[in-house]
Amino acid sequence: MRQLLPLLVWAFSSLLWADPANQQLAAQIDASGQAYQGNLMFNQAAGSSQQQANARAIAVGDNAGASTRVEQLIEQLPPSQSGITASARIGGNSFSQGSGLLGINQSAGIGNQQINALRMASGLPEGLDDSALAQQSVAPSTTSGTVEPQSSERFVAIDEGAFGSSRGVVQLNQSAGVGNRSINNLAIRVAE
Repeated sequence: MRQLLPLLVWAFSSLLWADPANQQLAAQIDASGQAYQGNLMFNQAAGSSQQQANARAIAVGDNAGASTRVEQLIEQLPPSQSGITASARIGGNSFSQGSGLLGINQSAGIGNQQINALRMASGLPEGLDDSALAQQSVAPSTTSGTVEPQSSERFVAIDEGAFGSSRGVVQLNQSAGVGNRSINNLAIRVAE
């Protein structure tokens, strides 16, 4: 055991001191969530300073009202984001043959923000305003004015069989990189 301890300390310290400029970040979903029913919310992130939210509000009744509010704020991204290889992939037959409400946030990288919001109510018709779209903000990176040569790649992918024959509401945010912001906001009001 005493001979193994220095090896473990060396291995752990090399992870702590790894060069962040040469990170390989991957988020992968493979053959998950098949034949889901009802309300399925799924968040997956690889990297740092990621913010993800799935919010649902459902109200039924004579004077029903449903609302959602999600705020995400990242004060400052790390100064150097060059050299990051980031990928987000949904593979196989993931989320196929399902029905209901599905919200997926998948990201790889640094400082990505994702929101899936859904509100559903019965009663009088109601318009959707832009306030929900203003619920995310990322402070500009200190390197936003310069472009460094990149020896990295950033990509997202969805296999052909994913989401096949699904019914209902599917909200998907998928990003790879630095400082991406995406939101899906759906409001449904049912009036008799």
